[in-house]
Amino acid sequence: MVPSAYDAPGQTVYDKWMRVNRNNITDEPKLAYGLGSGSDFFSFDQLVGSSNMDARYTYNSAEQRNIASHPLYHTSYEVFSMMKKFVDPDFTAHRTMGQFIGVLVLLLSETPVLQFNVTRYTMALMQAMNNLKPNDPTILDPLRNAINDFGKTAEDFVARSKLMDRENPYEIRFYNDQLLQLERSFLNPLGQGGDHTDFKHIVFAPAKDNQYAASGFPTISDAIFNNNQTEIEYQVAIATYFVRGALSILKDFNNFFS
Repeated sequence: MVPSAYDAPGQTVYDKWMRVNRNNITDEPKLAYGLGSGSDFFSFDQLVGSSNMDARYTYNSAEQRNIASHPLYHTSYEVFSMMKKFVDPDFTAHRTMGQFIGVLVLLLSETPVLQFNVTRYTMALMQAMNNLKPNDPTILDPLRNAINDFGKTAEDFVARSKLMDRENPYEIRFYNDQLLQLERSFLNPLGQGGDHTDFKHIVFAPAKDNQYAASGFPTISDAIFNNNQTEIEYQVAIATYFVRGALSILKDFNNFFS
């Protein structure tokens, strides 16, 4: 729908995305989960609990000696003239991203039923948990069981949504409210404690040893890094509690205790 920047006519952003970053398992563009704290979305992500995304055009790191960013990033030379002369002379990529976000906002605002797929969260939760490497993997069993139960509830939620009366504004409101509350249900009001009370998202938040990027279940990964068995068990219990709380958000309110 949106023409791709710096590509032949007829190529869309979706085409480019599929070509350079395809998920071969799901046969769709690859998504990275977790936003970290490196931009303006931090407060929405960690304090408000809204669903957020970050989209960008970037360079091919393999062709640029795997540099982490362009050399002038966050220097006093990173100004308008630098962008126009070296990075995006005609602001083609800027325009493309503006169009892409604009179309996305239009779709979300004009569609009565929010287009969020909660089953993706199951994959994200499982992926985040599988990246944790404690000495004793069984210590994660309570969290693993909670994620499995979340997956079953998410599938049931999707199945119910297909039977929803889309002419009934009350049913639509119930459904949308559950989606809106899902992300918020992962916020721990206490955050990570100490000097990190603003890092509230239990699943995706910066770890204490890297406050720029997002880490899956950061409090657990911090405890594993410190090799503190008691703290690992404690943080697994907290994460399990919040995953089960999120699970309850998606339940059929007419059959909540099933």
